[in-house]
Amino acid sequence: MRSIESKRRAAGAAAAALALVLCGCAGKPTAPDVIDVNGLIPIKETRLPNVRAYQAPDFDRSRYTGLLIEPATVYSGSDADFGGVGEQDRQRIAALLTAEFKRVLGAEFRLVDQAGPGIVRIDLALIGIDQSKPVLSTALRLTPVGLVMSATRGVQSKAAPFTGSINIAGVAYDSQSGRVLSAVQAVISPSAVNVTSGLTPLRAAELSTTRAAEAFRDYLNRTRTGQ
Repeated sequence: MRSIESKRRAAGAAAAALALVLCGCAGKPTAPDVIDVNGLIPIKETRLPNVRAYQAPDFDRSRYTGLLIEPATVYSGSDADFGGVGEQDRQRIAALLTAEFKRVLGAEFRLVDQAGPGIVRIDLALIGIDQSKPVLSTALRLTPVGLVMSATRGVQSKAAPFTGSINIAGVAYDSQSGRVLSAVQAVISPSAVNVTSGLTPLRAAELSTTRAAEAFRDYLNRTRTGQ
């Protein structure tokens, strides 16, 4: 099935040394296009499947007091996987990803608009979109069997059958030194119990931007409390 194969292909797009490709980095100090994770340590408790995440071993959250969230870019390399999603929709989902990160993180952290001491700069890139199969996806989860399947997958943090996803890359830098603090590549799907995720082909992608922002918020909270 294309949905499964697409997610496998998308998950492997940035797997080589976690090549987190962030387009549009030209002009940003010490911000490389490809992040070498040598020297970083794996983050094992990501709380979501299909995530590769790393952080600097000496990353001390208490040293940072604000977040600079850059506009998410749309990756256009040969290994990008957007299927039949047009450029306009790609840009729309990328803009929504930025907006959701600012909305979700802004509720708990101080957001700033320029680099400075104690500021973490977050770069995001949208590197793939897998569309939902609307009729089949919603119908499956509205039947008794479908609801049981979705509830089971929800417990396991997995996507519901035939539900779409987004493939994103993100890097958090010390905004002054450019040092990489954490790096992630993830295929994110909406919660399996969200029956609206299959209503339109891109509804799952839209919902996934929120889930991605919430996952990063939770990660920052865990680093703050030492969990």
